[in-house]
Amino acid sequence: MRLSGDQRALESFPLRLMIVAVVAAMSIVPAAEALESIQDRDFLSRAGLMMDKVVYAAQMLVMQGPGASRTVELDFSSEGGLSATRMTVGDTPGGPYGNAVVLELSTGAKLVRLAQDPPAGMTSAFGQGLDVESCRFSLVMETLISDGECIVSVGVG
Repeated sequence: MRLSGDQRALESFPLRLMIVAVVAAMSIVPAAEALESIQDRDFLSRAGLMMDKVVYAAQMLVMQGPGASRTVELDFSSEGGLSATRMTVGDTPGGPYGNAVVLELSTGAKLVRLAQDPPAGMTSAFGQGLDVESCRFSLVMETLISDGECIVSVGVG
């Protein structure tokens, strides 16, 4: 008995289906890694913009003078493998990180933004840097005079 061309195609269908399944399974891992890489790049871009918002607000407050205040909404949430563990704003008045915003990442790396032009010293109400370990929060900023110098007091609202 001789098989027709259609029956031979039907006999090879399970093999073809298995080959397609194996190729599809092999492409899942690279696709997932590519997605995570895109999510990490998006997070770094958004984190840099959030830090720039803090620096810009501090500089604007210093130019406006004592009594000026602003609230900055920050969101460092991440859907990828890279995330923020802590953000530090300012330092003791005159300290080395007095005009810095530092974001520590889950990899141990740090992103740093400086308020240099015009310089804007930032400190917490306790006279030291403000450490925040939450990924979403409001940063309350107010300009004060301390030792004859205009500084920005920062706190979490």
